[in-house]
Amino acid sequence: MAGNHFKGSGDGRPAVPPRSNGAGRPSAPGGIGQNGAGNRTSPGETAMFTALYEQSQKAKKAARANGQAAATGATPAVPPREVSANPAGNAGSANAAGNASSSKDVGITGNLGTIYTGASETGTFARLDDSGAEFVGSGSKEDYYDFGLNYGDGTSSSTTSDGLVRHRHRKGENKNRYAATAVVAVVAVVLVALGVSGFMFFNSAKTVKAQAKEAVGIVADLKGKVTSGDFSTLPDDAKKINDLCSSMKAETSSPLWTMASFVPVYGSDINAVRTMVDALSDVSSGALVPMADNLAQATPGKLFQDGTINVSALQAVADSLSDSSRAFKSANEKIQGIGDTHIAQVTELVDKVKDGFATLNGAVDAAEKVAPVLPQMLGANGQTRNYLVYAMNNVEIRACGGFGGSQGLISVTDGQMSIGDFVPCIARSKDEAVESVDEEDEALFGDHSNLYNSGNAYSPDWPRNSQRVAALWKSQYGQDVDGVVGIDPVFLQYLLGLVGNVSLPDGTVVDGTNAAKVLMHDVYWNYPVEESDGIFASVASAAFDKILGGIGDVDVTKLVGAFERGAEEGRLIAWMRNNDEQNAIKETGIDASLPDPDDPSADPVAGVYFNNLSFSKLDWYLNADTQIGQGIKNGDGTCSYRITVTLTNIMTQEEAGKLPDYVAASAPDAARDDERLNVSLFAPTGGNISGLTVEGTQFGLGAATWHGIPFYSGTVDLHAGETTTITYTLTTSAEAGDKPLALRQTPTCQAARDSASA
Repeated sequence: MAGNHFKGSGDGRPAVPPRSNGAGRPSAPGGIGQNGAGNRTSPGETAMFTALYEQSQKAKKAARANGQAAATGATPAVPPREVSANPAGNAGSANAAGNASSSKDVGITGNLGTIYTGASETGTFARLDDSGAEFVGSGSKEDYYDFGLNYGDGTSSSTTSDGLVRHRHRKGENKNRYAATAVVAVVAVVLVALGVSGFMFFNSAKTVKAQAKEAVGIVADLKGKVTSGDFSTLPDDAKKINDLCSSMKAETSSPLWTMASFVPVYGSDINAVRTMVDALSDVSSGALVPMADNLAQATPGKLFQDGTINVSALQAVADSLSDSSRAFKSANEKIQGIGDTHIAQVTELVDKVKDGFATLNGAVDAAEKVAPVLPQMLGANGQTRNYLVYAMNNVEIRACGGFGGSQGLISVTDGQMSIGDFVPCIARSKDEAVESVDEEDEALFGDHSNLYNSGNAYSPDWPRNSQRVAALWKSQYGQDVDGVVGIDPVFLQYLLGLVGNVSLPDGTVVDGTNAAKVLMHDVYWNYPVEESDGIFASVASAAFDKILGGIGDVDVTKLVGAFERGAEEGRLIAWMRNNDEQNAIKETGIDASLPDPDDPSADPVAGVYFNNLSFSKLDWYLNADTQIGQGIKNGDGTCSYRITVTLTNIMTQEEAGKLPDYVAASAPDAARDDERLNVSLFAPTGGNISGLTVEGTQFGLGAATWHGIPFYSGTVDLHAGETTTITYTLTTSAEAGDKPLALRQTPTCQAARDSASA
């Protein structure tokens, strides 16, 4: 409001002295102060107005005394002072002079204007009633008198006979202004508080970042010490990491971080950071520190070096992981539960941490299951264990992976490993056939598995296949094996990507980018037929030598990741003769077995398996895609899923016209580009398959059972560019409850082929 005004209080107390906003300067618009600021007067002016106000109060008292004396005939104690008119040039000087001479008003002069005694005041001017009575306005407005100074909106005015302008203001106007001022003040305080809090949060975040960077550096050093076998200082390093994690957790648990987590949109990023810090702190205290203490007691030396496994150290790691499984799993649940984030750097960090914890969780699961039998599997206490490596080739696909083109024996004594040459497949006559392992299995998938170890992947049940492979090996070499491990060229490529490369006899480099293509495509297209299988065997042997020799320099986390990936894709499978060891293998999920026919409550698995019946290497061109729909709960407790399997021969007509004889189909009545596949669709124990339909290339599917487990099987011929799509409903058992349906499908060359051609 441009003009300030005041009036006396209702209880007779003197009115508050007016404060000038510059309206007192004659000939100047209201709101422009004499000091040029437009808002306030100078301290001198304020003092002047105060003095003038005090003089007006004295004049008022004198007037009252004269009035009382006149009424009683007494002589006034203080004679009234004569006040001269306003100096020339003061705003409203004419009216002021007239008012000063009026017998009704008593005034005093000042160099800024005339101060009037009366019931109202305006800016630098006050009007006080001679009788001392306060003027009371009427209606919804109160009256104030001044020289026409602007009071802002919401006022009305009229001129009095003495030249003053009467303004009428709405009641409560000042209260509204005071409320607005209070709100502004509160907002200002909040903004200041937020500014201070934001600055403090920024500093806190910088502290957490610095501590995290320091912890990451120590972890890197710690990993290097584990790899190199320097275990003595691990407890000190673990304690430093734990202290840093505890400090970060305390920092991110503060009210500042809690408040920041409620910020719209970006609060989720704050919560993500807090969750990651919390999980890391739990792992540090609950797993890292105990593991470091255990390793400090182990035999010094690399975990892997020159084909030797440090059994003592590896056992310490496995035991520690197993003992700390609860802490790891709890932390992994927290990490995997982090929701969407919006800051790019936070999102990238969350993705990396999720992947890392998922890998770590898999390693913990494996360690928890394998730890009890790990020493004996590694030949502890001077015993020797023999494991047969069964190299499968996916271009001639089999239910468990591929054609067993070569095998090699790995022996382990007190962790010291050695590997023999990989040899071609074993073939026996019917008179030399090994003892039947499972007549029903052999009736369904062929009894030739008792004659040829290369054919022992037709059945989807790897334990039965492995027992026949082990029997054939013994019949040929007179040596018992303690287990059979199946691998394919794609898994071999994963390992070569960690340890380096090997070379073919002609100098061709085989490494982590091309091993699958070289072994499943190039050897058949670029080399004579009589050399192809030998090249496969020599590369497999050289790759394992390279792996055993270089694995000690490999990042343990990456090594675990490669093994886990191979296991998930069905490219690394194993069977152990010892029951305890086989149970551990089964728990890790690399047993590749068909369901237990006597356990309908087991985790349900949909089995989709393929066998090449064209006697070719055409499956380099096979695309196999299986999609499982949303499960529907049935009234009887079972659950039904709609499943679609799409098979495509992606070979072009140009490629079909150039097929080498060794690659092309050679089965009776098969065209050279004919990818003849036997397809088997297995239900879980206690489940069933229904509603089968086939689109595209047509073929028949017949119902059968394997030890009481239902499945459908049929053979389709896919020529270059052809596709067939099978759709069916799979229903799980009521005993399986709400357990989700998993998929096990024969691994193909598809991903490796696409990667090689990218």
